[in-house]
Amino acid sequence: MANGINANSEIHISLALLIKAGILIAIVTGSWYQAQMKFAEQERRIEDLEDKVVVLTASIEGMETAHIEELEEENRTLMQKLGLKR
Repeated sequence: MANGINANSEIHISLALLIKAGILIAIVTGSWYQAQMKFAEQERRIEDLEDKVVVLTASIEGMETAHIEELEEENRTLMQKLGLKR
């Protein structure tokens, strides 16, 4: 190691190494892009499912309210038949 690196040193890189480095960079970049696209798709699916849950929750609440009203009406009529007024 008598020859240290100085301002006049030359670096030789083979063409094959440059091609391999370019391919590696392309693969890493492509993989990152695909991962980002899959994350975005999963996020859209989650948002769609959240919207569906909200709609179903509202629908169930409406059904429960209607069922409770039916039960209250049935209870009133049964109590009137028994002679108990509420």
